[in-house]
Amino acid sequence: MAHRDEPPSPDEVAVDDAELAGGLRWLVRLGWVVVPAFVAGVVASDLLLGRPRPWAAVPAGAALLALNAVGAILLARPRPHAALALWARTQAALVVTIPVAVMLVERDTGSALRYGVVVGVVGAAVALPRAREVAVVAAWALALLVLGDGLTAGFSPRAAREQVAGWLLEAGVLGTVALVAGYLHEARTRAVAAAAAFTVRAEKARREWGATFDDLAEAVVITDLDGVVTRANRAFARLLGLRPHDVAGNTLAGLLAGHPERWWSASSDGVVEIEDGVFDSTFELNVTRLEDRVIRVARDVGEARRLYARLVHADKLSALGQLAIGVAHEINNPTAVVASNLTELRRYLATYESALSELAAAGLAAGAGEQVSAALQRGDVTFARREAGAAVTESLLGLERIQQAISGVRSVARSDPPGELMRPVELAEIVEAVARTAATDLRAASARVEIRDRVTVLGNRGELVEVVLNLVVNAVQARDPDRPNDVALVLRREGDAAVVQVSDTGRGIPAHQLRKLFAPFTPGQGRGLGLSLAHGIVLAHGGSVDVQTEVGVGTTFTVRLPLWEEEREPAPAPLLSPRFGIKG
Repeated sequence: MAHRDEPPSPDEVAVDDAELAGGLRWLVRLGWVVVPAFVAGVVASDLLLGRPRPWAAVPAGAALLALNAVGAILLARPRPHAALALWARTQAALVVTIPVAVMLVERDTGSALRYGVVVGVVGAAVALPRAREVAVVAAWALALLVLGDGLTAGFSPRAAREQVAGWLLEAGVLGTVALVAGYLHEARTRAVAAAAAFTVRAEKARREWGATFDDLAEAVVITDLDGVVTRANRAFARLLGLRPHDVAGNTLAGLLAGHPERWWSASSDGVVEIEDGVFDSTFELNVTRLEDRVIRVARDVGEARRLYARLVHADKLSALGQLAIGVAHEINNPTAVVASNLTELRRYLATYESALSELAAAGLAAGAGEQVSAALQRGDVTFARREAGAAVTESLLGLERIQQAISGVRSVARSDPPGELMRPVELAEIVEAVARTAATDLRAASARVEIRDRVTVLGNRGELVEVVLNLVVNAVQARDPDRPNDVALVLRREGDAAVVQVSDTGRGIPAHQLRKLFAPFTPGQGRGLGLSLAHGIVLAHGGSVDVQTEVGVGTTFTVRLPLWEEEREPAPAPLLSPRFGIKG
């Protein structure tokens, strides 16, 4: 049956089959008691008054009881509504007709059977579903009494006044019965209408409450005082990996076996904080105790707290990045001075070597060759001449590495201003910058960096640096302590796409974590803004991220970005790097 939100009007309320049959059954049961009692009363009255035919009421009583038996048989099985209504009307008419018929046969209008007509009207008021039908029966009964009196005693002028008075009295009694029946029927109709309206409103409220209850994001579970679940919403069922109807009837302690006891031990009003390692999150449990129920509302605050921690961490990283840029700038200036001086020093050493050669030649020409040779062959002079140039060269190489490291830090820390339009970005330069920045971690992981093709994409340089750096750091940190982790960072071209592939031979990603791999602020060891932001950056650049992983074998992230239009031509010969170290 379709739901309706508006209550029915009183005119729409109809007596159903069950109610009509119930009224008839009640009338049948009443007949088994009232008819014998009434017949016995009539017989006793006739005997005491010495009336002729004192047993005249017995056949009428027998007829009514027979009618009662027929009604009981008919009501033993379900009947259509029309049949029940017809039987109620027929029985009401017969109940008031039989006493009058007996009086006509016995030609005794003063018999106590006369009062059986009133009883019949009362029975009709019980059985018939509408007040107007009771009024029709009452009018029929009064007409039968008037007709019976006329046929039995005649209409003599002398008795007319008494007859009219009696008819008025009986009309008043029958009318009163009809009025009372009408009032009761009207009251019943109003009560049924009110009950139907209340049922409709209650059903509507129940459906609204049920929909709201099930759609809540918070997990809600209602238990009795013994901890048995009476109802749970979908969020709570999802938390357990069950369906809501599978949760009801179980104990909360049984459903959450292995979880912290605070889930079910707290039964007084208040808020409980639960660190649940099985759910890998933190929950705020709001407990409300009613008379015979305990309502628990659990809100997952783990994500919010991780979000806050990540935001604080990101803010610290931002400040650290600005500090790194400043420190790199401060280091870069004196480093440039030292590099310049070392370059000059190498030139000076070459000048000194030239001067020494000229002095040796002059000594030989002056006849002091032995002294000059002895001076030049002294151990400290030989060592200084041999090591000075190498020391300057190694110092310059060290300073060059320092400058590269500073350049890498500044490159990674630098980001394009917000809202800046995308521009051509050479991915090889980004890979080189990330490799220099993470050089220590990459060497520890025996990493292999290969720039097979130098390709250009249209994008935001700072965001692309974030993507590559995040993937590289995740690969390094995926190391399994029981075996080596080989990391590879490869840049190549595939058709009209630039491909950055980062692979490792680490732990791998379990299937249940893979579904939420790119979810915001997923728990893990990643740096920066996590894989979620990296994934979003790639999508914003019109690219894609593929993941291939196997637990205990390793993981490969493959980022594909569309090439810049001017780059869509045959790629140059590949440039390979066999181990960590980049050849460009």
